[in-house]
Amino acid sequence: MTRRGLARAASALLCLALSAGPARARDAPVAEVRVELQGGRLLAGADLSQVFPPDLDRHLASGLTNVIAIHAALLPERGGEPLALDGREVDVLYDVWEESYVVTVKDRAHPRGERRVLADAAGLRAFLSDLRGLDLGPAAALGGGAFVVQLRIEVNPVSRELLERTREFIANPSSSRVGGGPSRSVLGAMASYLLRGADPGADVHVLRSRPFTPRELGAR
Repeated sequence: MTRRGLARAASALLCLALSAGPARARDAPVAEVRVELQGGRLLAGADLSQVFPPDLDRHLASGLTNVIAIHAALLPERGGEPLALDGREVDVLYDVWEESYVVTVKDRAHPRGERRVLADAAGLRAFLSDLRGLDLGPAAALGGGAFVVQLRIEVNPVSRELLERTREFIANPSSSRVGGGPSRSVLGAMASYLLRGADPGADVHVLRSRPFTPRELGAR
């Protein structure tokens, strides 16, 4: 298969994975994802307060590291190949001695992790619920048409493969757009994993934005 064929195959697999969604994932509600334009780039975020249970502190206070894997995809409204991706990993560890939460956020801006300490469960919930800054690239590269952003959030992924692929994706900034040279192998690997759907017992949530155009975002 040619290099162009490999790129198309990888993006097609990823498109199928995102459109079909994992077997146990919730349906994608509309308008829960925010999309804004900053410095000419598309940034996505969302209120994730409904993703986490009311007794979040009990779930995360085991003394073990809990992981939240987040993926964002920019898709044409009419369907087709994803145009851009971003990923983030959030590690949460409850310090039983200090009775506080240590949170490490890994993304393309901080591939080795940005660490912060939150004093209590209320602070942890507020921090985790306010998702922002997922970078889906320059709006000028999109051209005309309408687009949507879809988020996939998985709490404590059952498979280590998802974390390995996410970390590889984060470590390779050029892998955010389909068709970029070094991105092909990373996108193909992510597509291969996502196409398998959620593992048994997985806690997966899918959110979706309203359709938008870059011009509409620029006018806000």
